Amino acid sequence: MRRLFASLCALLMLAGAGQVQADPTVTRSPATAPTLGTVIRGSSATTFSVTAAGAVTRTSGNAIRLTSSSVTTPTITINCGLLNLNGLCALRYIRVTITPVTGTGPARITRLRVGSMTGGSYRNGSAPAEASTLTFDLNPLGLLTTATFKLGMDVQLAANAVSGHQTFDYLITVQFTT
Repeated sequence: MRRLFASLCALLMLAGAGQVQADPTVTRSPATAPTLGTVIRGSSATTFSVTAAGAVTRTSGNAIRLTSSSVTTPTITINCGLLNLNGLCALRYIRVTITPVTGTGPARITRLRVGSMTGGSYRNGSAPAEASTLTFDLNPLGLLTTATFKLGMDVQLAANAVSGHQTFDYLITVQFTT
C-alpha cells in the first residue's frame, strides 16, 4: 500500500511538472538571414528567390546582384534537451512558426520555404507549402533526437533602394501543441 501511495504521488508530481516545463529550443545557423551580397539598385521592385540549397535567382524586377554564387541558407535545429524528457518532448507534437520581420529596411522576405528534414518528421507527412508565414507541426521527437531543416525564402528589394548590402530577417518560434 505504501508503494502504491508513493508511486501515485510521484506520478502526480510528474504530471504537474510537465505543465511548467519549457518549450523546445530552436537555433539558427548562421544566426542571421542569408546575405545576397552587393546588389545594384533597380528602378522597379526586385525579387530574389533563395532555394533551401542556397541557389539565388532573380525572379522579377531589374536590380542586379553582383555575384552569381550561392548563399549560406539558415539551418534550423529544434531540440528538447537532454534525453527529451523536458516537458515529455518524446510524446508531444511541436508547432513551428516562421514569420518575416517587416519594416526594417528596403529588403523584406515575402515567401518562406522549408527543405527536407532530418531527425524529425512533419505531422501531416510532408513539408508545408511555401507561404509568407509558415506554421506547421512536427511529430514528437524521439530520445536523443533533434530535428533539422534548411530554410529558403524570396526576398523583395524595394525600387530605387540604395545599392549595397541589404539586411532582412525572420522570427522562428517553437512550442508544444496538442
